Amino acid sequence: MVETERAGASFQDADVVENYPYRPPYPDTVFEKLLAITPRRENLLDIGCGPGKISRPIAAHFERVTAVDPSENMIALGRSLPGGDAANIHWLQGYAEDFPVGEARFDLTVAATSIHWMDHALLFPRLAVHAAPGHRMAVISGDTPFKPVWEEDWQRFLARWVPAITGEAFDPGGKEEKWASYRTHLDIEGSEYFLSKPFRQSIGDFIRCQHSRDTFAPSKLAGRMAEFDAELAALLAPYADQGGELTFVVRTKMVWGRISLR
Repeated sequence: MVETERAGASFQDADVVENYPYRPPYPDTVFEKLLAITPRRENLLDIGCGPGKISRPIAAHFERVTAVDPSENMIALGRSLPGGDAANIHWLQGYAEDFPVGEARFDLTVAATSIHWMDHALLFPRLAVHAAPGHRMAVISGDTPFKPVWEEDWQRFLARWVPAITGEAFDPGGKEEKWASYRTHLDIEGSEYFLSKPFRQSIGDFIRCQHSRDTFAPSKLAGRMAEFDAELAALLAPYADQGGELTFVVRTKMVWGRISLR
């Protein structure tokens, strides 16, 4: 029997990981909220941590951070970035559903732009077993431009390219609904949006950022990558300043609550 490739396998690719630092950071207020909802700050679990966009900035506020990701390349990148060598961050290669957790108990579990890659039926019972008293779970999503001035052009671009690469219709509403299926495993206590400060990025770096995303991974674009890049650069050029930079804000959503196995 041929084993089916797991969802999100492109994040193992070196060229996807190489482009990951071009993703905008989460707004500072996301971290403030994470700390506000956490009654105890001994152990943090960051699942699908990537290069530690959550783990590295927040590590100083916890005694121990366990950062788990299936990609060896992502973990290597995380270790190399600012704060990635903190003594209290323990990087582990593995899937959230089955990494070696031992007897650990966690005060806060965070899944940032990663929950949709996981098997919720396996994940949540496991997290519940390793939840410390007062445990909270936070699900974070959103590190793309929020209503940029090129939004209409961008949506037309996605409507053309997503089906061309995936073979599926471009349906952002259906995608969000699928991602939200984790909610059946949480007693939700709150949901909030956070806006970043204006973020500046060159057109070239914005395009590199797209290649850090599963849909537009270089391996999936294959021989059409130059066409993709040229079309996107032409789309964005009228919206850049004289230095070739775009300015936009990021809107990030956070949902938090207690794990429920009902």
